[in-house]
Amino acid sequence: MTDAQAVHAHYVAALTRRMQGAPAAVQRVLQGKLQRAAHATVGPERVEGLAHSGTGIPNPSPLARLHLHITQATGTPSGATRELRSAQGFRETWARVRAEEDVTEAVQRGPENAGPLNSHMLVLRSLGLLRELSPDYLRRFMAHADTLLWLDEAGGLLRPPAGKGKPGRQKK
Repeated sequence: MTDAQAVHAHYVAALTRRMQGAPAAVQRVLQGKLQRAAHATVGPERVEGLAHSGTGIPNPSPLARLHLHITQATGTPSGATRELRSAQGFRETWARVRAEEDVTEAVQRGPENAGPLNSHMLVLRSLGLLRELSPDYLRRFMAHADTLLWLDEAGGLLRPPAGKGKPGRQKK
């Protein structure tokens, strides 16, 4: 049993324990949570088996049975989620357009009378050439740079305030 399965089993057991002494209205809410937990983590093909195994999970809904039928007919695993081709194409196109717009905006905002060895202008020129030569590499590079910037900003939030020493050290 994996860690995720162990956590899920503990969650289901806790929901079942809470249902036992709860009022009827709370039991209905907990029953819905129990159904969603069974469908989300275990998968619809196991829900039907669990419903008859005495765990207290009711029979699956018609939608869950339809999902089970479709996964069995197509042979796809129940936990596998596939992205639609149109959604994948849209995501890739959007990322490419966004990267190109970011570079265009950065080049327009660049310094006007910078020297030939100005580091800012060298980076902007490199990004412009990269946009012309390999838009896909530019997109990946921009995603990488965005991630590094985000990590740098997040790291700055985690640093202790300036002027304070290391925790646990006393000044004498």
